[in-house]
Amino acid sequence: MEEFPDIGGLMVSKLITELGKKPMFMFRGKREVPEDSGWRIFSGFESDEYVNNPENIGIYHTSHIIEIEPTIKNLLLKGIGSVFERKNEKSEWYKVDDYELEDNFIVEHFLTDKWVIKINNLFERKKEENDDLLYTTGDKSVRIAIWNFEQSKKEFYQEQLKSIENRDTSKSPTLANYEFSDSDILRIGYKIKENNASKAYHVIYGFSIIEKEVIQIALYFDYLEDESWAIETWKNITNYKTKI
Repeated sequence: MEEFPDIGGLMVSKLITELGKKPMFMFRGKREVPEDSGWRIFSGFESDEYVNNPENIGIYHTSHIIEIEPTIKNLLLKGIGSVFERKNEKSEWYKVDDYELEDNFIVEHFLTDKWVIKINNLFERKKEENDDLLYTTGDKSVRIAIWNFEQSKKEFYQEQLKSIENRDTSKSPTLANYEFSDSDILRIGYKIKENNASKAYHVIYGFSIIEKEVIQIALYFDYLEDESWAIETWKNITNYKTKI
């Protein structure tokens, strides 16, 4: 079997791994430890009593579960918050949008004494080595850097606007430009498509500017339908001082 990315262990019902039932329902919740992928996989025959007994759930390597059910291979790379099921053992998996995950709710995080973000609690948060802040579910990510400048807000805005207009588009053409400024915060940005060794993805790079301070944001998303999520998340980074 070709090498599969190390996403962590899968928690799987023993009705599947020991009694031969097929996976029929799976979701990826917020993991509690780095070794956990967040995936929970069931046959659909489990009662609440069965699931609540930890002896009935095992932790398995991805290769073992893919060998049992190859159709889940691509699904395992979907992000935290993903939910899938199928009608029978031979049907296709489809995305479930109305299953309520325990950690699926909006939280407010203070970035500094001036900035606050509203974001889904499913996103894992960590500080990177360069002090950037990263929120990620795996298939959607937000990278945030905050820094100061000496010019006026309007002067800095014009500089960034000119930089966006004059950027080198030979390798990554500009797919869209954004202007979401209001009386408090000047917001400008653009969208491109990037790729790494394993996949292509969309990125919105943006600036949220107040006097003497700016948030530079990069919003990464694998699927074009998540563009509205990216824009809403960008707008949900606000100046805390205007909220009180």
